[in-house]
Amino acid sequence: MQNKILGSIVFVAASVLGALTYAVEESTHISEEQAIENALGALDIEVIGIRFDEPDTQWDVFIRTKDQAYEIEVNAISGEIIAVEKESLDEIQSELSGNLSHEGVEGDTD
Repeated sequence: MQNKILGSIVFVAASVLGALTYAVEESTHISEEQAIENALGALDIEVIGIRFDEPDTQWDVFIRTKDQAYEIEVNAISGEIIAVEKESLDEIQSELSGNLSHEGVEGDTD
């Protein structure tokens, strides 16, 4: 009987130790977001911001490379790239702040 109890204690302890070891190993991995950030950084690309353009059902993703800034329009349903437009950093900051909201609105340069 004591062997069964001792065996059970050893089994439980080994299970707990295994779970703790797995948790520690998992916590040493970087996140998915960090992996993407590192990959973009390797190409000198920085994501400046993103906004949802509800009237067009698209995501507007704003990125900056070493020399240029871009707005990439992504269809929010299919994921298809609709357009890639070069823009100034000032335009991008205005769009992200809401000062340039949508085509046809006064002040929008798109």
